[in-house]
Amino acid sequence: MAATAHSDPYSIFLRKIGYSVGLEYTAERLEDLNSVYLQDRDVTAASWHDLVTGSKYEGGWGRDKSAEKHIGDFFHSLRLIHRTSGDVLALENLDAMAIASELLDNDKEKRAARDFLFLWAILTNDGEIFVNLLLAGFKEQSIKETLTAMMQKKRADAAEIFKGRANAQRINRVITIERQEKNKGSAGTGQSVTSLRRTEPLKPERASGSGTDEDDGIEFSEDYFRKVPPRRRDWAISLGLWDEEKGLTQRGGDFLDGLRQSGYIDGKDCFTYWPMDYELMRSGFRPDLFGEATKSLWDCLVDFAGAYASLRVKPRTDGDPDAVVKLIGNMMEVFRSLHVRKAMLRRELPITIAYPSAIALSCARGDAVLDLPATILAEQKGDHRRVAFRQSRHTGGALSMKR
Repeated sequence: MAATAHSDPYSIFLRKIGYSVGLEYTAERLEDLNSVYLQDRDVTAASWHDLVTGSKYEGGWGRDKSAEKHIGDFFHSLRLIHRTSGDVLALENLDAMAIASELLDNDKEKRAARDFLFLWAILTNDGEIFVNLLLAGFKEQSIKETLTAMMQKKRADAAEIFKGRANAQRINRVITIERQEKNKGSAGTGQSVTSLRRTEPLKPERASGSGTDEDDGIEFSEDYFRKVPPRRRDWAISLGLWDEEKGLTQRGGDFLDGLRQSGYIDGKDCFTYWPMDYELMRSGFRPDLFGEATKSLWDCLVDFAGAYASLRVKPRTDGDPDAVVKLIGNMMEVFRSLHVRKAMLRRELPITIAYPSAIALSCARGDAVLDLPATILAEQKGDHRRVAFRQSRHTGGALSMKR
């Protein structure tokens, strides 16, 4: 598994996937990629090429070669794969999906696990766009109002922690909406480079004393509404949160109510999801930077699974350590059987794979989930440790089986 090194550490302060190509049929393509990974026990540059460009009648996606990059970049944003020069690396969310699929018995359970892990990938990488669009009912004016209110609130909260004009400007550059007024994509008419030249004088910068003008940069283009909401609506439909004719489903309403109860949706009906503790550490910040607004990986997983699948955490019992050790051993066995070209990197199971896998398994089976962090911590204090836990700045922690 490859860790992410953000070029701008402030980029973690808004969960969004920017303008991207290849977002269509996401759920179906996730299933196809997972099937290839499990069947071949790997994803290579050759198998990725075959999947993207292969005939639809033979299980491929029927796209041209350029789509390998476009879809690959989007799947990297969802932490599924990372394309390098001549190679493909599996990332944590693809591994979690493969592990859950391998350990489940039937297609219904596998679909339920995949749906939760798809939702998890969306929430951690695009959640503040996806959920706020869902709250806005995918209506243009409501989207403008909801996203603007969310971004103003996040900018103000961040400015309380990062003092100074320079920091405020960095925050505003991250917590904003990309603008591509001139980019009409494949549906637009061609434009020459000459036609894109500036024909008006540059406008002077706003002279704000603090550099925290709430509306600075929060502008929406026609192109944004043409590209962004439709794909998020497709995701919501595939996850059972939205109906094309009726709008928000019962499950969608329950999901949003669950997020409200967990404190992610405020009184203005805006969803915010600050970086998790390990994400802050990975980017060089204190893990308690946002105080009570900062949650752990496990807490977020439990919150989101509770909202989406009514998951509950099982009260601890004397038999939990044995059950947790068995579960981790099973997950580790699948993890090490995959991506064998990178076997040297698979001696430990990152909790960014283990915890989502465990939650997805419980969601699929309708069982209460074992409290993995508490049980693993207790296991470290015993005389005969069976599972070792190592702190990791990049993934929060990694597990290994003791011989």
